[in-house]
Amino acid sequence: MSESLDNNKRIARNTVLLYFRSLFLLVISLYTSRIILETLGVHDYGIYNVVGGVVAMFTILSNTMASASQRFITFAIGENDFNRLTKVFTTSRMLHVLLGIIIIILIEIFGVWFLYNKLNIPTSRIDAAFWVLQFSSATLYVNITSVPFNAIIIAHERMSVFAYISILDGILKLLVAYLLFISDVDKLILYALLIFAVSLLSRIIYGIYCHKQFQETRNKISQIDIKIFKEMFSFSSWNLFGNGSAVLRNQGIDILLNIAFGVTVNAAKGVCNQVQAAVYQFVTNFQTAVNPQLTKSVAQNDFNRTHTLIFQGGRFSFYLLSLFAVPIVINTFPILSFWLKEVPQYAVEFVQWTLIYLLWDTLSRFLINAVLAYGKIKKYQIILGTTKFLALPLAYIWLKLGGSPLVGIWVNIILELVCLFLRFGFNSKYISFPWKRYLTSVVFPCWFVFVFALLLSYWCNMHLHINSLFSIPLSLAITILTIYCLGLNTTERKTMIEKIQSYKNTKA
Repeated sequence: MSESLDNNKRIARNTVLLYFRSLFLLVISLYTSRIILETLGVHDYGIYNVVGGVVAMFTILSNTMASASQRFITFAIGENDFNRLTKVFTTSRMLHVLLGIIIIILIEIFGVWFLYNKLNIPTSRIDAAFWVLQFSSATLYVNITSVPFNAIIIAHERMSVFAYISILDGILKLLVAYLLFISDVDKLILYALLIFAVSLLSRIIYGIYCHKQFQETRNKISQIDIKIFKEMFSFSSWNLFGNGSAVLRNQGIDILLNIAFGVTVNAAKGVCNQVQAAVYQFVTNFQTAVNPQLTKSVAQNDFNRTHTLIFQGGRFSFYLLSLFAVPIVINTFPILSFWLKEVPQYAVEFVQWTLIYLLWDTLSRFLINAVLAYGKIKKYQIILGTTKFLALPLAYIWLKLGGSPLVGIWVNIILELVCLFLRFGFNSKYISFPWKRYLTSVVFPCWFVFVFALLLSYWCNMHLHINSLFSIPLSLAITILTIYCLGLNTTERKTMIEKIQSYKNTKA
């Protein structure tokens, strides 16, 4: 009981630490994005996003290996097997170097061909787009080789490291925006180059920290365990369906939008992606704090603890996202207008529907991680990957029939509901997960809280005739009160009050 309490406190501490780090980065990110959009212009910003989307398609392989590294490293720590942990990290590091080289080759062959032959980019900017592709692929390589180091930090739950390095990363990107503003050279090419430089510096810092702090990271990179290599390769091969379908789904739809509507819609999608990344990182922080303990509980066959983490993780992830989703959905246009001088067409709708999709997605995050931690993912990834990939042909058909640019996100929402129930089935089989209770005590109550807060906020805005300056804090206050009154049980409300009183007493 004491160990479980300590683990919960560690989750809370790491979540708070990462939460405030994200708040700092959110302010910098929104301000930086505004400067970059203003400096590059809608067309160059759209070019950067669509070309970056071509590179992102190759992260299918990277994300596959990242999930494998995170799972095997954390599982080894959960088993308390240092020898295996050392072998897993060394093998993972070598695999990511080789993977990065393979992806660079693929981008140079297929990415360049796709850029010149398929993308709808103005002729005058095609050479600049080429250099964006080169620097974006270099950035991707750096990020790929960083994965094992990030995984070992997360597995050891050293979240403060992410806070400090991420703050530095945010400050450097603010500097990038400033340099972009004062520079006389091609701003699109310069932006891609500077983003690469920032990623490289972060990679160096992570590597130095891990080498000094974790003994398992000090072996020579050439030492690979063939048995572990086969295990990780098998896991990654089947995981390719899941991660691959997600990337192909999103980036493929972006390319379809480019072909059908041009770079203006890609600029709107780029704005949406910025908002999505900024908002969802708050939820990701909580999930990052919980996931190592989820994997360790599966490694120790403590399924009761696993169920508790899934239930609590699903609820609180949803509530954390709702704190942002309700005010943003109610005030999307005023927020974007304040943030950007020019709001691209469809940006408002993209942001609103994407937040709805993320709310559904967050209810599945811990269900996904539980299956990955268990390790038997062949059938799971085949079925889930195929279901996700259906979004691409469905969106293509809909667009061919003259559909709205929003068709992609609508299809994603529908298929995400299907995937949720498929995940119920696999978790029920592997870890005896009570999915019906999750549905009735997590999914339905969470959506009731969100809809109630949204409708009440909308009613207040319509009848009180207040401007966005007061509407945003009002919507946030309504959401907090709704979560407290309708989303928390008696014990949780009592615990929250005690924590607040304890904090006040400490300050006094």
